[in-house]
Amino acid sequence: MPWRRPGRRALIATLTVVAALLPISSIAAVSALGDAPGGGGNSGAGPAIVGFSPHQGTIRGGTVVHISGGGFSEVSGVSFGGHKAQSFEVRSANVIDAVTPPVPRGGGVRIHVAASGGAATSNATFTFVGCHVPRLKHDTVKRARREIVAAGCKVGKVRRAHGAHEPLRVVAQTPTPSTWAGPGARVHIRVR
Repeated sequence: MPWRRPGRRALIATLTVVAALLPISSIAAVSALGDAPGGGGNSGAGPAIVGFSPHQGTIRGGTVVHISGGGFSEVSGVSFGGHKAQSFEVRSANVIDAVTPPVPRGGGVRIHVAASGGAATSNATFTFVGCHVPRLKHDTVKRARREIVAAGCKVGKVRRAHGAHEPLRVVAQTPTPSTWAGPGARVHIRVR
C-alpha cells in the first residue's frame, strides 16, 4: 500500500499549538504542508483557522481581529457566532483582518470563515464583553457598587429618595436588570 500524505486540515490541527507560538510570517509554512491540488487526499482548497488576536472585544463591535491560518484566497464571508463581520480584508492566503459586528449580549463565540472551497470554524472562542446590568433591588449601597463594577459597568448617580434613612437600600435602578450595554456603561441607583 503506497504512503499518502495526510490532508492539510489534519496537519494544521496537529500544528495548532506550535503555530500559535510562531510569528505570523511563519504560519505560511503551515498551509504549504497540505497536499497540492490534484495530489490526492485533501485538495487544500478549503480554509483553516490556526489562531486569532485579540481574543476579546466590546459588544458594540469595531474590534479588528487578525485571523491566521490558510486557504484564505477566496473568502466569501467571516462571522462571529453567527453575526456577520462588519467588514473583512484578506491580507494574504494566510491572514484575514475582520472587524467585529455589534452584538446584543456578551459571551464567547466561535469565528467562522467561509470560502469557495469550504468553511472553517475556530477552536478557541472570541469573547464579547460589555456591561451586564445586575439586579440591585434591596442591596446596600456598598454591595450595589461592588456588583456594578463586577458586572463590567460603572457606578452612575446615586440619588437619595425623600425620607430615606439608614441603612440605605436600593429601591430603583436604571438601566433595567439583565440588560446589556457597552463596557463601562453607567448604572444609576435610587436609595431609601
